[in-house]
Amino acid sequence: MKLVVGLGNPGKEYERTRHNIGFLVVEELAKRRGAVFKKMFWFPARQAKVRVGEHEARLIEPTTFMNRSGKAVWGAMRKWRVAPEDVVVIYDDVDIEFGGVRVRSKGSGGSHNGMKSLLEWLQTKGFPRVRVGIGPKPADADMIEFVLGEFAVEEHFKLEKVVERAADAVESIFSVGTERTMNEFNQSRIG
Repeated sequence: MKLVVGLGNPGKEYERTRHNIGFLVVEELAKRRGAVFKKMFWFPARQAKVRVGEHEARLIEPTTFMNRSGKAVWGAMRKWRVAPEDVVVIYDDVDIEFGGVRVRSKGSGGSHNGMKSLLEWLQTKGFPRVRVGIGPKPADADMIEFVLGEFAVEEHFKLEKVVERAADAVESIFSVGTERTMNEFNQSRIG
């Protein structure tokens, strides 16, 4: 069993914001497989059951707010007895230019509150992650307003391709592994 976690905030007002790109990517993975998200009762999340290659996987959208995402992921890991190395987390990264997708096998959470919560709850940095660029933040913009803001009009033209590329990266992790996926995806971006 694998877990694919998209980080975001619940609620209509956050649906198309930069901070919810993780949700957009897991929704793309579900759409590719005709899967539907359902509310979970064992932990605060919505999930969809899918197959990615030869692996059974659960796509997870925590229904906690971003800074409490770790609780939902920890609950899912306990429920399905999933090891940290079998969890792939997808989240926005303001330090990566919009259109960029970066894959890592482990690491810190940087300044991302959702990742900080995961690291606190999971007590490990050893799980793959797909970081999706939403930057750069304009110098005069407030960080919270920027990440909770909707994509700019000119970004909407690329958004679908960016989400598809991030979903491709997740599928690649399952088919060829994190290292080979890093070599393929970390060198390019959608122009």
